[in-house]
Amino acid sequence: MSEEQSPSGPSPLSPRVESLLLGRDPAESIRLSAVAGVLFVVTFVLHLPPRLVGGLSVPFGLFLPLLVGIAFLAAAVGAFRNDGLFVSLALAGGPSFGFYLPLGLFELTYPSATLLTGLAIGAGVAVGAGTAGFVVGAGARRLWERLG
Repeated sequence: MSEEQSPSGPSPLSPRVESLLLGRDPAESIRLSAVAGVLFVVTFVLHLPPRLVGGLSVPFGLFLPLLVGIAFLAAAVGAFRNDGLFVSLALAGGPSFGFYLPLGLFELTYPSATLLTGLAIGAGVAVGAGTAGFVVGAGARRLWERLG
């Protein structure tokens, strides 16, 4: 099978574009996507109302720059390891959606955010932090390779 063909047939993207969007190693992209899922679940559970999870709940008012920092760092590490803009967006989306979805689902703020508002804000944070993390992580890896 040639480098331009995937098991499901030829890719409409060039190998370089496919690598930038999906990652250099498909198996690593899948592992990193699983990490994004774990980040989502952990963040979601930590931000559920205390009546549902008791002492696991983190009171609302989490230092929001910390949330953005975690999203950025996850995306940057993912991009450093394997490129993949879409994977970086997923890595940033895990903690972002995990934080904002409970706000809409359980009306944890006043005035309460709707589910659509939670999704929109979560997507905005994921795109911003994920894109910035991708640029920094992929750029750092290329610099590392040139220097090393």
